[in-house]
Amino acid sequence: MATTRIADVVVPEHFSNYMSKDTVQTMALYGAGIMRADADLAAKLGGGGLTFKVPFWKDLDDEESDTGSDDPDSHAVPGKLGSGTDIARRQFRTRGWSSANLTAELAGDDPMKRIGNRVNPYWGRQFDTIALASIQGVFADNAANDGGDMINDDSTDAVGAPSAGELFNTEGVMDTAQTMGDAKSSLKLLVMHSVVHTRLGKNDLIDFRPDSEGNFWHEQFGNFRVLVSDRTTKVVGTNRIRYHTYMFGADALGWAENPPAKPVAIDEDESAGDGAGVETLWTRRQFAIHPYGVKWTETNVSGEFPTNAELKLAANWDRVYSERKQIPMALYITNG
Repeated sequence: MATTRIADVVVPEHFSNYMSKDTVQTMALYGAGIMRADADLAAKLGGGGLTFKVPFWKDLDDEESDTGSDDPDSHAVPGKLGSGTDIARRQFRTRGWSSANLTAELAGDDPMKRIGNRVNPYWGRQFDTIALASIQGVFADNAANDGGDMINDDSTDAVGAPSAGELFNTEGVMDTAQTMGDAKSSLKLLVMHSVVHTRLGKNDLIDFRPDSEGNFWHEQFGNFRVLVSDRTTKVVGTNRIRYHTYMFGADALGWAENPPAKPVAIDEDESAGDGAGVETLWTRRQFAIHPYGVKWTETNVSGEFPTNAELKLAANWDRVYSERKQIPMALYITNG
């Protein structure tokens, strides 16, 4: 029986273009509008170095305006526009999948064709996970170094069932948004664990609204779009579980990808399997996912590129935007 192999259906250079183009369609966070394609990040990825600077302009100060006079010798003193520097981190990740040729022959179907079809969804989930790991690190830094001014924690680890105030509730959401002060209306998205989402459903707190083009309906809590992901943080304590619900504004994170020299490769090992052969599809991604206003410090990285566990460390992040409200993110912690 003839079997179509992955090498027959995947032309690496064509597959690479397809992989880079279509992955963003499977990224939930990108599709929700909190990640934006950043051409400057992409250009910097094309150069060298593990980290690169992301300069930014500060806002105008709030000094009281001058009052005019008719004194020709009295001169107003102009202010100036300040600037700062953010730092983003290059990421390089790889993943391969293999199948013995004999497996396809005996099964009557080719598992490698299925692997090829599922590469984009895999990388989409990976990028969402990497983004949420980075966000976890940002909030860990905020708790350690900025007084937790981006965080509202209503949870406890007490014995017994949680009270209504320790569970996800409308007042808690409002308090969390208030960490942004008068910029709170910029927060548009809630990313929550499925356990928290179930509570909202049981309490009939979920509405459904069409997207801007009327093509599909999405879940809504008040003025917030709802996105459900069990990749959000779940902290198991001695007596209770704490769930992290993230609140985001538009374009809170930058996204860029610059493919490496050989993003896709097919390896055929004919001697493996005692001569039956093993085929492997390798994929490689070079990219940057960066929360604006919080620089990468490179304090605790053991390898050439940071792992997800290292992205979550407070020591690897440091806020550089001077005002809390300039960073459209907030964290709401509850017991469910």
